[in-house]
Amino acid sequence: MHWNLSILSLYDVEQILEIEKASFKAPWSRTLFLEELACKTASDYVVKLTGSEKHEPVIAYICSRIIGCEMSILRIAVSPKLRNLGISSWLLDECFKMARDKGVTSVFLEVRESNRAAIALYDKQGFISIGKRPAYYPETGEDAVVLMKKLT
Repeated sequence: MHWNLSILSLYDVEQILEIEKASFKAPWSRTLFLEELACKTASDYVVKLTGSEKHEPVIAYICSRIIGCEMSILRIAVSPKLRNLGISSWLLDECFKMARDKGVTSVFLEVRESNRAAIALYDKQGFISIGKRPAYYPETGEDAVVLMKKLT
């Protein structure tokens, strides 16, 4: 199985919405993704499966913002049937390379305290916990763990 990285486009939104709904308790709407496409500080990418006979389907995506020397990861998800294949690690590594080229020195994100799989991934990627946001997720009242990674 091979995949490649490309910039998120309008044509990817429908496939992203399917992954989004399968991945999050409070999925982003089509409108939010369209607003993301219009955002000047957005740094959004999709991972597409290559070698497909028809078209290259979207199998993962990341939405982030780069402001100055900081990157904030807003969303990252992999298609449920393709998880645990290293796609998210590869996606993060590629984004970190591009972020370094843009002068980014620190990456931040929030993750549900109960999302052990994501926390394990971020730990493996070198993120450290720098705090909590109490009741960050309004649909459940769950706390968010705030993580940071230095890119230098």
